[in-house]
Amino acid sequence: MSRGPGKGKTNNPNGRPPGPNKVTSELKEFYVAFVDANREKMQLAADRLYEKDPYHYLIVMDKMSQKVIANKRDITSDDKSIIPNVTIIENRDQSK
Repeated sequence: MSRGPGKGKTNNPNGRPPGPNKVTSELKEFYVAFVDANREKMQLAADRLYEKDPYHYLIVMDKMSQKVIANKRDITSDDKSIIPNVTIIENRDQSK
């Protein structure tokens, strides 16, 4: 059972006009304002995490950087993310 007038026969043949999504734009503005208002708390939390567990600090920093730095894509073939080969070696032996 199909709904509506059918594919290609809508009331708006031109489709959605280009431009940013209003909800997404408002959410981004809220998030930027939130982060700006809590910079000192976030820095303090990051400093404490670094002192307590440097390994997890690096994981958090990596995840945060992925939110603000665009992923590079290979536009010459299948458009998959280019994932660099990075290995983190954890040395928990503190006796040396």
